[in-house]
Amino acid sequence: MINIKKLKLNKDVYVKAFLDKGADLSNEVNQVIELHDKWLVVLEKENKARMESNSISSQISKDPSRKDELLAEAVIHSDQADKFTTEAKDLLKEITDISSTFPNVASASTPIGKDEADNTVISEHHIELQTQGKPHYEIMEELELGMQEESGILAGSRHVIYSGKGAELVRAIELYLLDMNMKNGFKLITPPVLVNSEMLYNTGQLPKFKDDLYELKNGQYLIPTAEVPLTNLVTGKMLKEEELPIRYTSLTNCFRLEAGSAGMDTRGIIRLHQFRKVELVSIINPKDHETELNFLLKTATSILDNLKISYRIVELCTGDLGFSAEKTFDIEVWLPGQNKYREISSVSCMSNFQARRMNTRFKTNGEKELVYTLNGSSLAVERTFAAIIENYYDNGKIMIPDVLQKYLDFKEI
Repeated sequence: MINIKKLKLNKDVYVKAFLDKGADLSNEVNQVIELHDKWLVVLEKENKARMESNSISSQISKDPSRKDELLAEAVIHSDQADKFTTEAKDLLKEITDISSTFPNVASASTPIGKDEADNTVISEHHIELQTQGKPHYEIMEELELGMQEESGILAGSRHVIYSGKGAELVRAIELYLLDMNMKNGFKLITPPVLVNSEMLYNTGQLPKFKDDLYELKNGQYLIPTAEVPLTNLVTGKMLKEEELPIRYTSLTNCFRLEAGSAGMDTRGIIRLHQFRKVELVSIINPKDHETELNFLLKTATSILDNLKISYRIVELCTGDLGFSAEKTFDIEVWLPGQNKYREISSVSCMSNFQARRMNTRFKTNGEKELVYTLNGSSLAVERTFAAIIENYYDNGKIMIPDVLQKYLDFKEI
């Protein structure tokens, strides 16, 4: 839940910050403040009634002759206190429900803007390769790297089956990504792909993105990203300062309904309901957040450097930031088959937004402080696969990037 004390002291600042992220929440902010004021009043009444009940009860031993009378009076005050307790809980739930729709505030260094048109290209990294600019889905069909018709029969649209050398190349990509991340100090984790609603709330997917999640009948959800289980590994923990930073990497299947993407990327493997992604998560001391963000960015981009594929780094403006993020850099890879850049990774700092929901802190100088959390893709496997085959395709062949050849027994497809 948001820090209500700070919200009250800086109401206009928060309203403006939410508006910068595309959310007009002025009415909701006023609601939360009013409800919180009521909650404080009810808490005071509860405490007063409880103290009165205890005070009367303590008189029984001093005046046993009035035991029944005093006991009845104490019960009246105790019942009142219980009613105030229930009322306080109801108010707190209402505050939580409303404030859970408040996004994280963008960092002061994030450029103000309405949407992706206002994003800023930070740098471009060009590699000249011989390629014919053929779309990856045509290459996959030509060289029999997947089974597109069969995937539709098995699971419907927006799914993929890799086969033969296509499946081997995917495996090589996955192993290389994990090896690179572990080499950079990230601990390998193999989490479940099922989580409960609390875990999704903690990382900000609920309630904001409920329509994009696969919910099962038992109330569990399929993960939309490994960020969810990896970040929640420290839920509710009091960490030691010397434990930080904590760095995790993981390869998982991810599941998204893509509810708002009708008609977008209907061909190929750019936007799927089930896809594979290698994730990075860092839990850190807040003072190190800029250094860590750059470290995650470098960890992801170094992979593309080694694969020798062109990419660019884009800083997102406030209006294009994710719900939980205070600052984000997108890494966009060049796809010659589409003649444009496409996102292959987002590297984000969430400040203490997720830590507040998780109640995850660390001790420093005798004080308890919320950690910061960061995450990024390193990388999205399908998009890495598409980038490789589009960039390395030439006259009916795909040359395998040098760094992947040790995972394969062939150098071309």
